[in-house]
Amino acid sequence: MNQIKIIVIEDDDFTRFTLVATLKTNNFNVVAEANNAGLAISRAIEHRPDVALIDLDLGKGPTGIDLSIVLRKNLPNIGIVFLTSYKDPRLLRTSLPELPKGSIFLVKQETNNPDYLTKRILEAANQNNQNTNIDPQIESDFTDSQIETLKLLAEGLSNSEIAKKRFVTEKAVEVTIARLAKKFDIPYDSASNQRVVLAKKVFSMMGKNNEIK
Repeated sequence: MNQIKIIVIEDDDFTRFTLVATLKTNNFNVVAEANNAGLAISRAIEHRPDVALIDLDLGKGPTGIDLSIVLRKNLPNIGIVFLTSYKDPRLLRTSLPELPKGSIFLVKQETNNPDYLTKRILEAANQNNQNTNIDPQIESDFTDSQIETLKLLAEGLSNSEIAKKRFVTEKAVEVTIARLAKKFDIPYDSASNQRVVLAKKVFSMMGKNNEIK
């Protein structure tokens, strides 16, 4: 059995059970699991794992990022792997706080690839004292402003409503949407169709491919 001790923190029971089973099949030593931040902290302190696999979005209460900061304060050498459904984690929170050094992002869809999963866990275990390493598959060239506009557009807000939310002019929103359409190579058939396609792109980035028909 791999001597790296792991704690899995995931609020969705099925996802957590599946991930734990995958790790055990690949001979990792899963010493604890939890479905919320409070339980995760107590079990991590008790079992002192080498690596924590943390769901970025833990539902109500502290996020996975909040939890990781507390874990690193209590266990300075613990490796951090953030599990996320979002191809760009800023879709959860636009301005991400400073992450613990050596943190790694891992898209949940990739956890069914045992070789890749093992590689990321080993990286986290070995580089917790190095600079944060964001998976190139997740890192994007979108600005925070563009991400926030995409989120609001996907929520169905009009350009004027987005402008009010972001404290910018409606013209600025139009320019941002036009630039986003160009990034995604979306032709301008009509403003409404363009918005629908952009919203679909957002849901795809969030791992939700069937939200808009």
